Formats: sequence, C-alpha cells, structure tokens
Amino acid sequence: MIHDESINRTTNGKGYVKDLTVAELQQYDAGSWFHTRFSGEKIPTLEEVMEVLIEHDFEGMLNIELKTDQIPYLGIERIVLDLVRSYQPRFTTIYSSFNYETMERLTKLDRRAEFALLFSEKGKNLTKLPSGRVVKAWHPRHTLLPYLLSTKSVTIPIRVWTVNRRLHMAYCFVNKVDTIITDFPEKALKVRKLLQREK
Repeated sequence: MIHDESINRTTNGKGYVKDLTVAELQQYDAGSWFHTRFSGEKIPTLEEVMEVLIEHDFEGMLNIELKTDQIPYLGIERIVLDLVRSYQPRFTTIYSSFNYETMERLTKLDRRAEFALLFSEKGKNLTKLPSGRVVKAWHPRHTLLPYLLSTKSVTIPIRVWTVNRRLHMAYCFVNKVDTIITDFPEKALKVRKLLQREK
C-alpha cells in the first residue's frame, strides 16, 4: 500500500516497487519523512490494512486505488479482488484508478464491484465505461469541481482530491461535495464545523 511507483519519496530507500519483494520493501522506514513520531513505520501490505480495519470494526468506506496508469502490474485486478473477498469485510470497498482499462478488467472479473473514475482533466468524467458498465462515483482533482458542477446536475458522488487549503475545503462543503480527500483531516473538520455554526 504505497502512493508512488517508487519508494524514493516516502522511505529512506530507493527503487521501484515492481522490482522489490515485500521483505525488501518493508525493511525501509516509511514514516520519518512525514514526522519523527512515525519513525520506523513500514509500508503496509493490503492484508495488514484489511486486518487492522476488521480488528477495529471499521464501518466506513475503503477506497483502493489501483496505480496502473504508469506501470502495468499483470493480474493486479484479480489479486486485489480475491484478497478483499477472502476477508468478507462488512465495510464498503470501492476501487478507483486513472487507468480506465484497469476498471474494465476489474468489473469483468466482478460485476458487483463498486468503482470510481479518477481524473485530473476535463472530458474524463464518463458516466459509463465503454463496456456499458455504469460509473458509481467520480474522483476528480478538486480544481475541476466548478466545471463538473456547471456541466449538468450530478447524480453520483463526487469525491475530490487533494483538498488542503481552507478556502478550497469551504468551497467543497458549501457545494455539498460527497467527500474530500485531504492531508489535513483535522483542518477540514474545523472548517466544516465553522460553516455549520454560520448557518
């Protein structure tokens, strides 16, 4: 479970994820770059994340992004689907990707799988995949929100990323965006609380 294709930015190691084993990946410190109190934290596996969520009776939504827009990982869709199914989680799992071919493969393997399209430019906000599979949610860059709200009435959830400035957070809340993805959840909660007080 790592954001980048390489471990260079968020660990004290170097190399591409695709070239390293799990044991090699987990020998590096993946916490210190963020804050010293996370020193020694390792890159978690999806299994470890699932186990923590189940252990703590998680009731929210787990969004698993398949990072296949730069490097293809052969068979990743089946591996991820099978792993999640093996835990039979009670919480909702949604799959997202910038690579719409990945979403096509995933939904062919499991037509019940919920998925969302990630995009950072206009014109990628599809309501259906080429196969006809209906898109359940959009995960756009937050700068596209005015465009999406102005095109036509949106009936699916919009979950925007990465919303870190208070002004942008407020704009999202005022426009009743379904979800914001942020590096600063405490800040977002304060902004939302302030807006609720002003009503």
